Amino acid sequence: MASRWYNPLSWRMFGYTDPATGDYVEVDATIGGRRTKSGLVITPTKAMTIPIVWSCVKVLSETGAGLPQKLYDDATGVRVLAPKTGRNARLLRKPNPYMTRLNFLKAMIVNMALRGNGFAIIERNRQNEWIGTVPVSADDVEVNTDDGLVYWVTLQGKRFPVSPENMLHFKLFSADGINGMSPVECMAESMGLAKTAQDWSARFMRKGGFTGGYVVYKEFLTQTQQEQILKKFPDIREGDVEDIGKMAILQGGPSIVPAGISQKDSQFIESQQFQEEALAGVWGVPLYLANRAGKTSIQGSNLEQQDSTFVKYGLGPYVKAIEDEINDKLFADSTLFVEFSMEGLLRGDSAARASYYTAALGGNNGSGWMSVDDVRDLENLPRLGGDYGRVTLWEMESNANET
Repeated sequence: MASRWYNPLSWRMFGYTDPATGDYVEVDATIGGRRTKSGLVITPTKAMTIPIVWSCVKVLSETGAGLPQKLYDDATGVRVLAPKTGRNARLLRKPNPYMTRLNFLKAMIVNMALRGNGFAIIERNRQNEWIGTVPVSADDVEVNTDDGLVYWVTLQGKRFPVSPENMLHFKLFSADGINGMSPVECMAESMGLAKTAQDWSARFMRKGGFTGGYVVYKEFLTQTQQEQILKKFPDIREGDVEDIGKMAILQGGPSIVPAGISQKDSQFIESQQFQEEALAGVWGVPLYLANRAGKTSIQGSNLEQQDSTFVKYGLGPYVKAIEDEINDKLFADSTLFVEFSMEGLLRGDSAARASYYTAALGGNNGSGWMSVDDVRDLENLPRLGGDYGRVTLWEMESNANET
């Protein structure tokens, strides 16, 4: 198969570390990027150097990949957990020899969050059975729809086609249903503004907060006089913070006029906060999860509401996209299906869970809609099994009263 032609360890996601020098090399900085009005070309790599972008992508990838992934079988019309020792369950835990499920899903979510698309080639044996999935960079995949749908993959200088049934294509929302829209490309201007402000702040601090200025004389100076005056001052444009604070003696009654504006006058902090809020909204991550608690009430009820909003509208689309693609490409011809358990992220404190479970089990003369084992599953406790595990609290109380 074509997947034998390349080394999975050479994926070109963002760049690589040169083994000879140990330096990080960004591969073709213009790929997947766009030049902005700020003058910067924003790529996925540069986007990740913006703190709020790093925080949001980190929260999404680590939270999404860490969700319990369960394989069910509904052959009888009632879903049951598939055996963990089965081949499909093992492949979900270890999709290829180089990574576990956690790292595989992290890579897919990071690529979806930055590029709008995540790709992984499905490897099959001669019986067309799924035997593994290997991620490939979005830069190495060309989606061709001229004559049907074909994925052209270029790896190690070799270009080969991959049919849709052999390519996992995880995508965010799409304008054509085929290609996901890249947040980095669509939000390049906002990211360019944030990155430019970050770079300017770094230079401002490096110069000790000195923005330069003018030495003004009422009369014209000769070239020799200008050179003599310039020698009295350190060249802040080329110097460093150690050059600041030096004194000079100037004759002839000059006046000193500062150049530029201060961070306060430019509303630098307010601008940074606005960009952080705007970029956090791109991924639907609450500011407090991105370690920006100063903009968020820390009351428990408010945090629970924000958690619920994040799970439903921020993380949810990634999880649903992964479930849908896996079930369509890997288990379309079987009764198996994958589902992520998100209840753990939505549950409240101990008191709130106890009240909810009491009602779910049929307490307070209610009918109940969950069994004891259902509750134990949500709390990551082992199932009791047997008749006891299948009944609700209401049924247990009714049976006790009858006896």
